[in-house]
Amino acid sequence: METGLGDTSYGEVDMGETDAVSLGELRRVNKMRRDFVANVSHELKTPATSLKLLAESLVEILDEDPEQARFFAQRLKSETERLAQLTSDLLDLARLESEEGLQNPAEVDVRSILMVVLARLRPAAKSKNITLSWRRSGPAGFYEIRGDETQLTSMFANLVENAVKYTPIGGTVDVEGESSESEVVVRVSDTGIGIPEGSLSRIFERFYRVDKARSKETGGTGLGLSIVRHVVEKHGGTVAVNSKVGEGTTFTVHLPRG
Repeated sequence: METGLGDTSYGEVDMGETDAVSLGELRRVNKMRRDFVANVSHELKTPATSLKLLAESLVEILDEDPEQARFFAQRLKSETERLAQLTSDLLDLARLESEEGLQNPAEVDVRSILMVVLARLRPAAKSKNITLSWRRSGPAGFYEIRGDETQLTSMFANLVENAVKYTPIGGTVDVEGESSESEVVVRVSDTGIGIPEGSLSRIFERFYRVDKARSKETGGTGLGLSIVRHVVEKHGGTVAVNSKVGEGTTFTVHLPRG
């Protein structure tokens, strides 16, 4: 079942409104709300439980086994970072879903945004000996669109960060920009593990993970691609994905300039 809630409310719908909303629609909205709350509760419970157990273990062995204590402290730090990222992604997604359209659109340069994102992620790529490249085609002046710079930065950061995370050591991540009078197209391609064909239709759903174990290992929250989808839609664009297991994945974003 589709889990996106971009067109729904988080609250219960008043039964007095059934003149405008059918009973079937009312039940669908409330079920999606309950599913969302259940998913969030589960996702938050896991790191919270880990933090509690790690803190208790750390207290018990702090004086007896300094080496083991350092190990628990590092795990505690990792789980804290994971919880912080999950909270941040949840807040971003909630804000995107609650706002109608773009609040304060302005002229933004997609190329400049990509340069910032790539500079931010080069250290992570370098640590895995991944070649992170950029190339563009089309007039430089045609990379400007009407949009929200913060949202666009978040979207492209999610795409490039995912590419780096799921690409093995020594691989490549290519970011390509193409501009015209009507649109800006950005492709993020990698030589990573790829996505099974059966999962391609679901990867933009909230909390959906192709490989839960690998996502936990890399710190994935299962919300990044849902954020990508919402940002693209708010800018009147589209996002598509092509992937082959063991060969890599390409995400293609189309953003209108009008």
